[in-house]
Amino acid sequence: MTLESTTMRRRFAAQFMIEKLLREQGSTPPRTLWARFLGRSPLGMNCEGWYLGAQGEIEVGQKLAALSPEWAVFHALPIGGHGWDIDHVLVGPGGVVTVNTKQHRRQRVIVEQRSVLVDTRPVPYLRHAKFEAERVTTLLEERRPLSTPVIGLVVFVGARSIHVRSSPAPVTVLDAEELVPWLTALPIVLGPADRLGIIELLDDPDMWIDVPLGSGEGLIEGFTRLDAEVRGAALQRRVLLPLETAAAAVAAFIVLNAATTMVVEILAAQ
Repeated sequence: MTLESTTMRRRFAAQFMIEKLLREQGSTPPRTLWARFLGRSPLGMNCEGWYLGAQGEIEVGQKLAALSPEWAVFHALPIGGHGWDIDHVLVGPGGVVTVNTKQHRRQRVIVEQRSVLVDTRPVPYLRHAKFEAERVTTLLEERRPLSTPVIGLVVFVGARSIHVRSSPAPVTVLDAEELVPWLTALPIVLGPADRLGIIELLDDPDMWIDVPLGSGEGLIEGFTRLDAEVRGAALQRRVLLPLETAAAAVAAFIVLNAATTMVVEILAAQ
């Protein structure tokens, strides 16, 4: 698959994350036949975070596809050095919105006014989302007046629960399932002409940092193959688990039987 367009709307969900994942994974040795049999993950030592991040961004991207045509959706927009991108940027009647996606499956999230805890561990997500919204606000205001600041979101994928103890203004924290209803319920602040002007600016690669032309070629295919390997390894582990449990039980029985026999022989010899 080739994405040769020079417009930013051709970038797909998790493109930046997948680029990093496949680059890092490329230096990972292939699994041995024994490792494949045992269901060991094909992911390299530093690749699991990129893989999980890509999964989360793809899932949110799929949900954003349900928005009405009044909304324009951008993905994986680079905003600075050190490999920083914005997962999703949206333009619609409710304004301009940046989305910072985080996948924390089966973990509990607590939101305070100035912090977010994931299973009691503090994470800097509010600060990052605030920076992204402010950065896009600045980039747009350098080129045209904005009637309202950009809205920053943190969107969790797969969290067991999200408990908002205190609203962390100006950033909003949502579950991925809430995202589209929340967006469509926003009050109208941008008319068609304003939306079109903002979309044209966001679509211009000159507004962004270090956008390689033609990037995206082969990435979807590469990620699809790797994802299939990861899922296959997980399935193999589930298949082997009952066998491992049974083998452990047999081994324990053999040891116990041998110990019992030894005790009987010792007692008989006395």
